[in-house]
Amino acid sequence: MKRTALIFGIAAITLVGCKNGEKKEASSEKSLETVDSAIVDSHNSENSLDWAGVYEGKLPCADCEGIKTVLELKSDKTFTLSQTYLGKPEVENEFTQNGEFVWNNLGTMIRLRSESGHFQFKVGENQLWMLDDQRNVIAGDLAEMYILKKKVE
Repeated sequence: MKRTALIFGIAAITLVGCKNGEKKEASSEKSLETVDSAIVDSHNSENSLDWAGVYEGKLPCADCEGIKTVLELKSDKTFTLSQTYLGKPEVENEFTQNGEFVWNNLGTMIRLRSESGHFQFKVGENQLWMLDDQRNVIAGDLAEMYILKKKVE
């Protein structure tokens, strides 16, 4: 009787051990698939989108009707940014900046380099989202006003 109990005990331990091994193998294969798909799919805004072009929008303004903003991104990574303060006297209400822009390491955001300041944008399909100082998309009631739409030519 003891011999039979011992044989059943060994058999049970062997079966449990084999099932755990199968789970570990399946888990390992699944994690490898996840890693492989992340490596293979290296598409980002910089290399997958037609980002060069003219983007327009009306940014919020504390003491005017809004800031008409026109940003041209050129394929040589230069830009022209024009901003017009709406509802202000025409004397000195329009500002234009030229400069270069750089992509972040992930190829999802750009930073405009100019003498008067740095603007940052998340680049999406036919639109740019203005980012705050912490590189976050601006949220809240006025969030839609911080999006520049690509002008269709």
